[in-house]
Amino acid sequence: MTVHIIIYAAYVCVVWYSFMAILSLIGQYVIQRRYTHKPKPKSSSLPLTDIPGVSILRPLKGIDLELESNLRSSFQQKYPKFELILSVASSNDPVIPLVERLMKEYPRVDSRLIIGDKQVGINPKINNLLSSYNTAKYDIVWILDSNVHVDHDTLGRSVDLLQQPGIGLVHHLPMAMRPTSFAAQVEQAFLNTNHAKMYVAINAAGVASCVMGKSNLYRRSDLDKVGGLAAFGKYMAEDNIVGEALWSLGLRHAMSADMACQSLGSLTMNEYSARRARWVRLRKYIVTAATLTEPFTESIIAGCMGAWGASYLWPHRFNFVSFFIIHWCCWFINDYFIFCTLSSYSPVSSKKQLASTFNTSFLFAWLTREVMALPLYCFAMAGTEITWRHQRYRCLAGGSAVAL
Repeated sequence: MTVHIIIYAAYVCVVWYSFMAILSLIGQYVIQRRYTHKPKPKSSSLPLTDIPGVSILRPLKGIDLELESNLRSSFQQKYPKFELILSVASSNDPVIPLVERLMKEYPRVDSRLIIGDKQVGINPKINNLLSSYNTAKYDIVWILDSNVHVDHDTLGRSVDLLQQPGIGLVHHLPMAMRPTSFAAQVEQAFLNTNHAKMYVAINAAGVASCVMGKSNLYRRSDLDKVGGLAAFGKYMAEDNIVGEALWSLGLRHAMSADMACQSLGSLTMNEYSARRARWVRLRKYIVTAATLTEPFTESIIAGCMGAWGASYLWPHRFNFVSFFIIHWCCWFINDYFIFCTLSSYSPVSSKKQLASTFNTSFLFAWLTREVMALPLYCFAMAGTEITWRHQRYRCLAGGSAVAL
């Protein structure tokens, strides 16, 4: 009986490993196809009478890294019918002079600044956005984080997708740029490899809602059917909850051939670890099943599962150590090509950045990320506290939280 259980477990390991390998290759394929061949937006060339208007909402707090460039990317959208609403919670926020200067620099852009938030829950981003959301003149809203830079055709391509039947949300691949410390390189290695291919592959499969809130478009008329934006103020990870709410209405999600680029600057290893822990601690209360399976999607555990299963079932063909070494080399090569592709076709790529792609720093950052993945996951699962914008919170069941 015990032997049968072990054989069954070995087959399960081989099947799971095969599934992860296929999923990784799907991510690689989709990234190569989507981000190297960006279509020309059709909506941007339509007459004003036929084109849907869009309200771009950008919540701000303080001076983020590369903030001026990020905000300019909104003013410079090549789309003939949009408004730009920028919002801050405090009248003393240092970002206000920058916003006012950009508004004067682009007088033809329909833009305005809203000062003051509405306290509807624990989520400061929702509180900041609510006045903008309620006063937006268009049904389509594009919520765009302050630390994100986008291509000038992003809005046009996104509206093209949102106009397709059955699509209720359009989002973009998060992309890390310009690290200036080793810990930031580790963060970039994670976001631009493992996270990117899994995020793209899961959305390509379309079996469930999988959304990050860096850059999202949807219709207010759809969101109002599930309570409006204010209903999500009690959640910390409102992006996941909003995506699932629209999914429950039968509205599917789409990703355009665009990226939500974030400059990382300098990070310490403690800051990197805190970011990873925050993501896991939020997800374990929202998508518990997916979070529990997360370690088995990593290269080390998945590789060990495949190596043990293959060497146990077919000992004359496979050796555990050889299998794992070959697996890890192939996994790295796959991630490396994904990293190069995204770096080459991002809207803020440069020759200097591309040159830095082809050196050993990426290898060391990738190895560090892979080795740290399981210890960080265990640390995150054991705790409940997160820090966001210098405020500490305790996560609660259902995705809500309380400030500490």
